Amino acid sequence: MTPADGQQDQRHEPATRVSDAPQRWQKIAIDQLGYLLNLILALTIGALAYDFGLLRDASFRPSCPAKCLMIGSITALAFSAMAGLVCAFVRLYDFRGTARRARKRPSAPSREDLRFLDKAVWVLLHIQTISFALGITMVFVALLLSFGNKLA
Repeated sequence: MTPADGQQDQRHEPATRVSDAPQRWQKIAIDQLGYLLNLILALTIGALAYDFGLLRDASFRPSCPAKCLMIGSITALAFSAMAGLVCAFVRLYDFRGTARRARKRPSAPSREDLRFLDKAVWVLLHIQTISFALGITMVFVALLLSFGNKLA
C-alpha cells in the first residue's frame, strides 16, 4: 500500500483525525450541555409536581416555618423552570445565528452578539442549577420539619 499504487498513505490518516478532533469534542460538549439542561428541567418539573402533590394532601399540615419553606421551594423551582426554558430559547437563537454566520448571510448576528448569547446560556444554566438546588433543599427541610418527629 504505497501512494504509487493509487491508495492513500496510512501515515496521513491520523493527521486528518487529529484535525477533526476539536470539532468532534465541540459537538460532544454541545450535546452534553443540552442533556444537562434537559435533565435539570425535567427534575425541576418533577419536584414542582411533588410539591403541589404534598400541598393537595389533607394530612400534610406544615408548621409556619415549613409553610414558608414550601412557598420558597415552589418559587425557586418555578424560577429554575423559567430559566431553563429561556436558556433553551437562547441556545436555539445562538445556534441559528452561528449557522447564519457560517453561511455568511447578511442577516447574521455579529461575533460579539454570539459571544453575548454564549455567555447568557452559561449564566442561565447556573441560575437554573442554583435555583433548582435551592428549591430541593427547601422542600427537604420543610419535610424534615413536618415529618421529622416520625423518625425518632
